[in-house]
Amino acid sequence: MSKSEVSEKKNTLVSMKDAFLKISPSKTVIKVGIKQKENLRDWLWNYPSKIGGFFQKTSPISFILVFLLFGAILFSVFRSETFANVISNEKNDVFVEGNIGAISSFNPLFSTQNPVDSDIHALVFEKFINISNDGKPEAGIATNWVVSSDGKTYDFTISLEHKWQDGEMLTMEDVIFTFEIAKELSSKLGYDTIGSSLQEVQILEMSEDKLRFNLPESNATFFEAISVYIVPQHKFEDVQLADIPFSSFAKYPLGSGPYEVYRSEPNVVYLKASRHFWVTPKIETFIYRLYSDYESLEAAFRNGILDAMGGIDSSNMSYTQEYRGYEIKEVTLNSRLRMIFFNTRKDKLEGKEIRQALSYLTNKEEIINQSNISGVIANGPIPSTSWAYDKDEISVYDYNPKKAAEILKNLGYEKNENTGYFEKEDKKILSFSLSYYENDINERIAQSLKELWKEEGVVLNLEPLSYKQITQEIVATRDFELLMFEVETTIDPDQYNLWHSLKSNYPDLNISGYSYERVDILLEDARRNNKLETRKSSYSLFQRYLTQDAPALFLYHPNYTYVVKESVDMADISEIFYPYERFDNIEYWSK
Repeated sequence: MSKSEVSEKKNTLVSMKDAFLKISPSKTVIKVGIKQKENLRDWLWNYPSKIGGFFQKTSPISFILVFLLFGAILFSVFRSETFANVISNEKNDVFVEGNIGAISSFNPLFSTQNPVDSDIHALVFEKFINISNDGKPEAGIATNWVVSSDGKTYDFTISLEHKWQDGEMLTMEDVIFTFEIAKELSSKLGYDTIGSSLQEVQILEMSEDKLRFNLPESNATFFEAISVYIVPQHKFEDVQLADIPFSSFAKYPLGSGPYEVYRSEPNVVYLKASRHFWVTPKIETFIYRLYSDYESLEAAFRNGILDAMGGIDSSNMSYTQEYRGYEIKEVTLNSRLRMIFFNTRKDKLEGKEIRQALSYLTNKEEIINQSNISGVIANGPIPSTSWAYDKDEISVYDYNPKKAAEILKNLGYEKNENTGYFEKEDKKILSFSLSYYENDINERIAQSLKELWKEEGVVLNLEPLSYKQITQEIVATRDFELLMFEVETTIDPDQYNLWHSLKSNYPDLNISGYSYERVDILLEDARRNNKLETRKSSYSLFQRYLTQDAPALFLYHPNYTYVVKESVDMADISEIFYPYERFDNIEYWSK
């Protein structure tokens, strides 16, 4: 290659180099191994890894800051008026009450002394007529009434503006059906129903809104006999008579009252405000919770589950005093009387002297104190608050072991100085068996009585039983010596079902089997006469004879305790006769 060719080629290379140096690099060219400047789009696309990397480099401070920020946001939300209104409205729409007990049947055609059933009845149904605390009739479904001069005819006018909770109208047919089917269940199948005492009463429909009751004889207790809940006929149209006790109505009742059952479980009943009641209840949902014992009830209360709870064992509810924001209401239930029935059918208890001796040996005040019972001591069948009570005619068995020893000596019992027990000549110790429903309060009373009688020289064997055993094996068969049992009486002082000799067999309530002709006559006369003074005279003599014969050991009337949040606006319950009467104005309750 010549020098001129070499020189030309060199010049060409220099020119190409200059040309390349003058060319700007493309922005789209990917430069391998060279870190590029990242734009916003790329950063957003890769934000998870970017954030992760940031937290790795700045942890744990970054995590603490995030949680603080998140907590501040939640705090602001919870403090906001909107959130507070939502939560407040939800809580105000729901009321939760707790009680001790178990469900039996929600069908009000059947008589019951189960407070759980009675509570649900009061929430779901309306009565034909109501009875005031002084025993006078008040309007219910029936608004007006006229009684004949001889007290044998009662004419009622009913309201046709009541609706069942399914929207159907309540009619005269529903009212008559309630009474007639209850009578049939009693007469044909032997059930204890609201119609059991109306077997001889004729019921006639006079018009669309008027009916008449014709009585075979005057009865001063008739208003209480017809103060019953009315049921809808159309819910039983396809149910055979024998199947009524077991129909779905017993679990899902339908009434015309303020609340409707929409869900029912063994331990909880859910009710909602009826849209067909004459006024819409302020509380939308009523949750009625049941507990098997006071320990479970206490746990629910302490966990803040309950707005209210009730019971007759205030000693097991004393912990509520530890909490602010609750009101504790207490009222003596003169409708309830706890007694120890002596079975007068047994040879050992047939004579009144042995029953009197046992009464003198019983220190009621000490039993109540030892058992930590809240109640008022009873000395007879009629409460001291009743117009029929006569303290001058009652035989009061104040604790008097000396008097008891005298009576027992006359019966052939002497106290053995070595054993400390009353014995007969054949060394047979004076002893009895006490049957009772096994629960905490009964167990405390029974144990206290056992220890006190042991100190006095009497052996008491305890027989705690289940509810089924008590009702089916003891009360139904009358197979017992001593039975501790609590009965519920009426506002009217009538004691016919408890002590008349014709009421000695199941399902009637003369559990002792007591029989005295003069007492029968007095109870009958007090029922037949409408004059207050005449009735009062009959009941005075009745109390004299009955307490002298001592067919039962009258213990006490229990106090009912109701613990409720102070925020709940409800009526005063200091004058109620039955616990379920706390719901008399439930439609106006609010939280």
